[in-house]
Amino acid sequence: MYQKKDPNLPTVTVVTPAYNQADFLRDTIESVLSQDYPNIEYVVLDDGSTDDTPRILAEYGDRFDWESHPNMGQTPTINKGWAMTSGEIITWLNSDDTYLPNAVGRAVEHFAEHPTTGVVYGDSITTNASGIAFGTSRSPAVFDYTHFVLNCDNTVTQPSSFIRREVINKVGYLDPRFYYFMDWDLWLRAGLYFGIDHISELLATYRFHAESKTVAQAKKAAPELEYMYRKYFSREDLPDHILRGKKKALMNMYFLTASYFLKGGDRKSAAQVANKALRQNPSGILSIRNIRKYAYSLTASVDTGI
Repeated sequence: MYQKKDPNLPTVTVVTPAYNQADFLRDTIESVLSQDYPNIEYVVLDDGSTDDTPRILAEYGDRFDWESHPNMGQTPTINKGWAMTSGEIITWLNSDDTYLPNAVGRAVEHFAEHPTTGVVYGDSITTNASGIAFGTSRSPAVFDYTHFVLNCDNTVTQPSSFIRREVINKVGYLDPRFYYFMDWDLWLRAGLYFGIDHISELLATYRFHAESKTVAQAKKAAPELEYMYRKYFSREDLPDHILRGKKKALMNMYFLTASYFLKGGDRKSAAQVANKALRQNPSGILSIRNIRKYAYSLTASVDTGI
């Protein structure tokens, strides 16, 4: 059972959903346990793994809370972890990602200095399966919610993100219908009521490996974008300036959807949603950038992107 070490500081809840990633799990766990912030409530939930995950978790004894349950999927597992914990600040760290030193403490500092901020995120190092760095995330210095929505441009790097619990108390937990974009959907909802801040510091690593990004996954991810935006624009609490940009937002969403279909090798669906993009916002064809997006959606090879 978690015990707060410093009553003057908030507790940060970190949930790791783990499913058949035993090769990377120790790195993830050690990156959390080695943080120098005193009040971390850490929970690892084994989502029905069939590899060595349960054995690895047992090796840590009572250094953190963990349990195994029948497979229910990543998003419901994260929600379960948040519901069984009490930290004032919450997040999740996937079982193939890691925190860099002082990541948690830096997030807490930012929240303390910015009381209206609901979500804070830093930058992440991208690594290969062996943990060797090959790049960093590219986020604007200042997060712009309107740009985020209307351009369908998610620059929030999830491994480096931290959330006040009051955010989910207000806008709800992760939508369990999502398999790929549960974080993006949460940022859309959170940004309506809370500030989202970017700090230009490296806080985490994001690991690319054979199971993390595949052609098949890109094709499966594409339909989630339309569901996410249709759900968002059906809300009754959207500000007027967002509603005025709806046509532009849906156009950009469909162009991005087309790029996912192309990455998944589905040219027919890519062309179909590109046509939807222009039907949503016919005046968009007057933009050279949009003409290029449209042409790409119809003709580009699978190995390139918008």
